[in-house]
Parts: sequence; structure tokens; C-alpha cells
Amino acid sequence: GVSYMPQEFASLLGSARTSGIIVNVGASYTSVVPIYKLNILRQFTQVIPIGGRDCTATLSALLLSRPDLNLYHKEHDLTQDVVTDIKEKHGVVAKSSKDAMEREVKDITYELPDCQTVNVGRERFLCTEILFNPHLAGRTHPGMTDIISTVISNLRTDLNPTESEEITKCVILTGAGTMPMGMCERVKDEIGRVHGDGVKVIAPPERRSIAWMGGSIATSVEGLLAWTMKEEYEEFGPDIIHPRCY
Repeated sequence: GVSYMPQEFASLLGSARTSGIIVNVGASYTSVVPIYKLNILRQFTQVIPIGGRDCTATLSALLLSRPDLNLYHKEHDLTQDVVTDIKEKHGVVAKSSKDAMEREVKDITYELPDCQTVNVGRERFLCTEILFNPHLAGRTHPGMTDIISTVISNLRTDLNPTESEEITKCVILTGAGTMPMGMCERVKDEIGRVHGDGVKVIAPPERRSIAWMGGSIATSVEGLLAWTMKEEYEEFGPDIIHPRCY
């Protein structure tokens, strides 16, 4: 049989919770999904089309524009895999947008596979800053903390206090895009300024693969997933799967 489960739902299970707000920064999008007692509240979900690939593209453009970049073949040496590795090893989230733009930054030296080196400085901060200020990448949509704040406000407005408090008391950061150092602190600070100390922001150490952990948990708990068997699919087609999705 087969069962479909959204990544955010699996991430919540992986965090050993039944309610909370999952913030997932994926390759091409960032989603904020509130879940109450294992029920996804789709009417409150927010998604923006910016993610880890955009951070990589921004870092690549910034590095290629450095006047001191001295490589044999810039575009060939700074491949997507190389730039992604630089981002994952050295990317940092600044304390604020002003901090990202104005703080003093010392260059670090990154060695390429062919033993050439490239200096990386403020680019480490600017490549992640676009998640909070997409306009830096030419986008017009809000940033990740903006949509987190919108979800919290809407939940507190439209749900009763008991339900909204149970959901909003824990914001869980997941996905590879939330791995850069300083991510949790920045989100916690910006959300705290708007909504106070009642919202807890956590970044589980295993957040890069937490959805896989949740999927494993789901398959081991009897009755949690709605399975579609081969015979049912052959009789009713794809339409039988959608009503059984979370």
C-alpha cells in the first residue's frame, strides 16, 4: 500500500509533538504550517517561493562580483556544488538586517577542490539574509519571519485561546535551509519583538532529516496513516488518494 504525508506533518512527528508551527526552509520554498492535534490547519498555512537554492544563487553572484576573485575559470570553478558547500559550512544568519549590512567582517579562506582559494566575507551573511528580506534578491513577497508572524496573529484572532496557545507556544525550524548558525536566534528575536515571550522557537539538532524520522515513526504507529492498497488504486484511480491525505 501507499500513504501520503506532507513533509511538515512528518517533521512534527519527528519532534515528538502533536501540535505546533512547523517552519520548513526547503530548496525552493519556505512554508509555515500550523498543526493542532495532528490536524494540519491549511487555512492558516503560508508559503513563500524562496529557499536554500536562492541563498546558494545569491552567494554565487556575490562571490563572482568580488574584485579580488582570482580564479582560472570563475564560472567553472564556482560550481553549484562548491557554492552550496561554502554556504553550508560558512553561512551565517546576522542578528538583524542592519547587522548583516554594516558589521565588520573578516574574510575566511575556502579551498576549492583544485587547491585554488576564494575569500568569503560579508557574503556569508548576505546569502542567508534574503530569507528575511527577499527584496535583496529582487523579490516582492514578505520574508520568513513576516509570514510566521502572520500565521501566529491569524491563529490568535480566529481560534479560541486554548487552541491558539497550544499551537503557537512552539515554533519548530526544520529543513536544510535552517541549518546556518544564528538562524534560531534571529527568528526568536524577531518573533519575540512582535508576539512576546509566549512563543518558543526551537531548532532541533536533527532538523535537516527530522521529516525522515517522523515518517519512520508514522509507519510504526498503527492507525496513524491512511493506506491505499493496490487493488483500491486500480479500481478508483488517483482520486482515492487525495481524501486520505493529511
